[in-house]
Amino acid sequence: MAKRPVKPPAIDPIQARKRQRWVWAALPACLLVAGGGMYYVMSQPLSAMPPGVNPFHPYPEPHGRTNILLIGTDTRPGETGGNTDVLIVCSIDNAHQRIELLSIPRDTRVQYPDGHYDKINASLDIGGPNLTLSLVEQLLQMRIDSYALTHFGGLVDIINTIGGITINVPEPMHYNTGDKQYGIIDLNPGVQTLTGEQALGFVRFRNDPLGDIGRTERQQQFLTALAHKLLQPQNIPRLPILVQEFWHTIDTNMSMLDILGVAYHAGQFKHYRIIHETLPGSFETLNGISYWLVNPLQAKWVAKQFFDKGVVQANPIQTPSYTETWTPPVSAASGGAQSGAAGGGGTQKVTTMSVHVRSGPGTNYPVIGSLDGGTVVTVIHTRGTWDQVALADGRTGYVAAWLLKPTA
Repeated sequence: MAKRPVKPPAIDPIQARKRQRWVWAALPACLLVAGGGMYYVMSQPLSAMPPGVNPFHPYPEPHGRTNILLIGTDTRPGETGGNTDVLIVCSIDNAHQRIELLSIPRDTRVQYPDGHYDKINASLDIGGPNLTLSLVEQLLQMRIDSYALTHFGGLVDIINTIGGITINVPEPMHYNTGDKQYGIIDLNPGVQTLTGEQALGFVRFRNDPLGDIGRTERQQQFLTALAHKLLQPQNIPRLPILVQEFWHTIDTNMSMLDILGVAYHAGQFKHYRIIHETLPGSFETLNGISYWLVNPLQAKWVAKQFFDKGVVQANPIQTPSYTETWTPPVSAASGGAQSGAAGGGGTQKVTTMSVHVRSGPGTNYPVIGSLDGGTVVTVIHTRGTWDQVALADGRTGYVAAWLLKPTA
């Protein structure tokens, strides 16, 4: 692997402590941020409140949006360094009542401040979450207000405390990551309630034809399921309790005023629509290393379209090209790539809660629709890891083949 850039100069320790001590709350889908704020203010005397903060004063109805970078790291409690396993821009769009999740594949190739190119997942170990946030802002050409970082142990404990989450596992997932803790992934297909350990395995699994992109899709599916579970009426009052138990697993640079503003109106999130997308790109191998290559103009276009309109429309800047000819790596477990109904023909059923339908065989093609879980479609033919399917309105589109299974 190419040499990593030199770590930046140390940050002033006083300033670093000020930022790192705001670890009261934050969690995937931006929900425990709300609970954390309420826990903090209810557990502190009024004299301890920061200047200008009144926990009992109604906060105005939020307008505009709040952008938070969600970072999941492969470090465990007590460890330092480590790489990024999950990287998602979570935008709370109050004007349109949406929670928008844009996933950035961990293998995305970016330029570091010293001019060096490397995978974005190395940034956490090199310069901490502030460097990761800066690189994402540079990639998407947008402002991100804050970050929220959590590690594996925090995720496992949170899921176990709320009684697990319901997930439709699309395919057999059996893999040994080699880790001493949480190293065994052993899931069978079907709708089921996953424990924290199983949910972590679902999010981390990447031994499928789509590799890192398949894992990104599962992360989005997981976050949607987690958000729905946390926003159930019986769970909203428990958010402060959850934060009290797990605040030590989370690091965020959100100010207390920001947290309180989100906390005061947390209940309204249950009415928000949750949408998700993956940053388009293509797999490429450079000097023996596999990257997810993103056109900078394409990244800027996608971010603007997605966060402004909630959809990604056709991009006149870049014509989709080599994703359709990409050959997936051979899986050691399966002996080869799975590709739906090879040669076309036959009916297939959607195995997840919902799936994007795209105009072409790749994630750099625009989304033209969606299919709900259980929908049966006719496969026309297969191109790589994508199935072309006939839609009910007479159109055709492409769906990732691993998200479908034969009806027979």
